[in-house]
Amino acid sequence: MAARARPRTHRLPAGGGISYSREFLQRLAQILVHAGHSPKALAREFREICATVKEPAHRWDPSQLAYFADLPHVIAHWHADPQYLDSRGMPAPLPLRGRGPSLSALIERVLPGEDPEAVTHSLMRLQGVRRRGALYVPNERYLTYPRATGRVHGLSALLGMLRTVERNVTRAKAAPILERAALNPSFPVSALPAFHRRLNALAQEFLWNVDGDMRRRETGKGRGPRTRLGVGVFAFEGPLAASRSPRGQKAAAKRRRARSASGRRGRR
Repeated sequence: MAARARPRTHRLPAGGGISYSREFLQRLAQILVHAGHSPKALAREFREICATVKEPAHRWDPSQLAYFADLPHVIAHWHADPQYLDSRGMPAPLPLRGRGPSLSALIERVLPGEDPEAVTHSLMRLQGVRRRGALYVPNERYLTYPRATGRVHGLSALLGMLRTVERNVTRAKAAPILERAALNPSFPVSALPAFHRRLNALAQEFLWNVDGDMRRRETGKGRGPRTRLGVGVFAFEGPLAASRSPRGQKAAAKRRRARSASGRRGRR
């Protein structure tokens, strides 16, 4: 199969006319200023931060943001569209091209305007698709992005978060978009690996169900303008907190009393 090294992308997400870096910074600045931060102080801090960062080895390609975010959509349709399922309801092996169902036809349906050979090459490089003789089959329902591509995919999720938070924070009259978080201020570090494994399993099942709901509505009879809709699940860890165990709390209280007593002696 002759594949191009770089994908050809014509579809940009809403707001594609604005540089992505500007949209990131603009939305973040609006959130911070609305929360009470000074724009002048933010500009000064950003200049100081950028002065400590080296120039990137490769220039930013904005087309990659939508391209890599949309690749899993091919895999999702392959697992759900009856036209591309076998008698057991599993994804059917597909030729690259042909008169009947083919991988190129699936790609052209899901990602119109993309080069099917380039998309196939990308899916294989991300280990989402493999060859079985002259046919292609998906490996899993999801893609696992390597580090470099994962950074691009992460930027897509981050931009979506900023859009939601900025809308909910600064537009009082607009209907809020779902923005929920569960926080625990004293989670044991030793329990993190097991928790993340369980969360990953729960998130995969939840997102697969949500993605199915979006696909059904995508292929429905709804008319009018369309938009890019995303639902994300993510965990975040803060810096290590001081111990909240009874022993740790007693030790902290003892240190506070010692500092207080030292201060009283110094004022005499």
